[in-house]
Amino acid sequence: MKKLLIPMALVITVLAAALLIAGCTAGGPKPEPTSTPEPTYCVDPPAAGSPEYDVERWLANEIVFTSDKEYDDPVFTVTMDAVFTHMYTGQTLTVPCFWNGGTEWILRYALTEAGPWKFMTVCSDGENSGLTGKEGLVRCTEYTGNLDIYKHGFVKVVEGEHRFVYADGTPFFYLGDTHWTLPLEDIDSYGGDIYGAIDEATAKEYGITSMFRYIIDYRVSQGFTVIQSQQLGTWNGASGNTWMGDTGGTIFNRGVNQKMLEKFKHLDRYFKIIADAGLVHAHSQFTYPDGLRYVYPKRMTDEKIDMLCRYWVARYSAYPVMWATVQEGDNDHYEIYKAEKNPWKVVFSATQKHDPYDHPASCHQENVEHTRVENSAFKDLEGYNFFAAQAPIYVHKDMDPRVYIVKEYWNNEKGLPVVDYEGRYDHFWCGTTVSRGQGWYSYLNGMFGYGYGIQPIWSIFWSGNEDTSATSDEVETYRKDYNWLEGLMDEGGKNMSYMRKFFEEYEWWKMVPCFDGNDYYTPKGSDYTAVNYSVSTINGNEVYIGYFFSNSYSGKLGVLKGMNNAKYTVRWFDPRTGEYGETTTVKMKDGTYEIPAKPDTNDWVIVVKLAK
Repeated sequence: MKKLLIPMALVITVLAAALLIAGCTAGGPKPEPTSTPEPTYCVDPPAAGSPEYDVERWLANEIVFTSDKEYDDPVFTVTMDAVFTHMYTGQTLTVPCFWNGGTEWILRYALTEAGPWKFMTVCSDGENSGLTGKEGLVRCTEYTGNLDIYKHGFVKVVEGEHRFVYADGTPFFYLGDTHWTLPLEDIDSYGGDIYGAIDEATAKEYGITSMFRYIIDYRVSQGFTVIQSQQLGTWNGASGNTWMGDTGGTIFNRGVNQKMLEKFKHLDRYFKIIADAGLVHAHSQFTYPDGLRYVYPKRMTDEKIDMLCRYWVARYSAYPVMWATVQEGDNDHYEIYKAEKNPWKVVFSATQKHDPYDHPASCHQENVEHTRVENSAFKDLEGYNFFAAQAPIYVHKDMDPRVYIVKEYWNNEKGLPVVDYEGRYDHFWCGTTVSRGQGWYSYLNGMFGYGYGIQPIWSIFWSGNEDTSATSDEVETYRKDYNWLEGLMDEGGKNMSYMRKFFEEYEWWKMVPCFDGNDYYTPKGSDYTAVNYSVSTINGNEVYIGYFFSNSYSGKLGVLKGMNNAKYTVRWFDPRTGEYGETTTVKMKDGTYEIPAKPDTNDWVIVVKLAK
């Protein structure tokens, strides 16, 4: 056997260390503390003289590069990326850059980890020394502000748990405000020349100098967390419903020419205002669905779509966004496309391919009468991770609330989150009561996201094309002639604020819906059209929350089951005022509790909670 030879110096070192340890444990002299060693770089630092930048984590920043030359049609012919490498952990981000006119190219990026990052640019034209081989150092520190989206990081999906969270795992409450014609909302004035305009005197009274900024700030104050948008603004027949192209054309048949580039620069301002307010921007891309109808695949090939999506991602992925792909495009935009050959699936996949941040991604669905879970054309695509449902829930007098629809969504096989992305709009297709009911109904039935919308903010040109007379939905009178400020300040937005505050008192992300009855709830009779209920439980039998809508039913509301034979507190909550009624304590004896009649015929919420 070969002998192991140990150098004497090593023996002495080991013995000395052992004696030192023995001395510490025996109460002998302790060694002086040593300073924390500097982390070791896993990549070489940038070359001496390279530019250096200081940024905060998750915030979008920009670096401008100057090309050695100008290109014809650069969006379709040249690519540029910046590869970021964290110098301690080795994490990498490949962020596409975008052409911004002439010889200007921009890297718009957000870093996901504190510490030093090295970047290196790569251009498909390897001879362009202005765009390729550029390197630099970015020192990233933790965010110092008070906006949740940057304190906790970009939103992601928890597959199998039906919910969204921030990057650090903190639950994210999705409460959206709908802006389908976003670019028509005036940034630089009070909005005096749009449908639903206010006059100058009103603007001065409220101190409004920017319609859009005022709306955003107001919604933030109410607790909204998401802006849902489509980049639309004209209506000129087929393929004309697009702000990007105007007057009958789209980006798909014009490319990114100088006129289109100016529109992108204008659109940038909306994205930045939304991001600066700490809101997530769930948006559709480019045009209305039929924008690809006459150009794909001959003029607008898969390769060109890929390059356009790269451009879109380069401009907007550094902001907190969600990709909704296209309005009502899943599964075939009402048979305009064959579902299996829907070109918007190419848009979806190209966006996922180039997105360095893996933002949540879906495709805005058709009305649930046409598309739900099983016949989605997008749900099996790589990167698809939430359902953007168009579910105008019938929370309405004498109408079936269609429990089976939300139940189908809850039972989706991957446990993906569902957003009631488009319902009935307040003061347009319904009144405040119904729009409020949709929110409660969505959350208590497992749709952990709701897209509220009100006249005329949800859409300027659509609402302007409709009859503006006051009408009734048999629940309350509603109007279509509101101006945008009246809509913004209406009770509906306040009711959404009350709803969010209510749910955040509880572990709302753990709610499990009872639907049409389960081990924890038996509804009153089988006619839930009359009762119109929604009940969820949290942690089994610890918390029961029920929402009861119907204004034509005044009896008892069913039986809660599976309870401990212990004390529970019972409270009614008024969703119109955000206030609780008196708290009572009930000792359960047989594991059940019969829910009494509502305080009156309005919609009410009941909370039955195990006393601690």
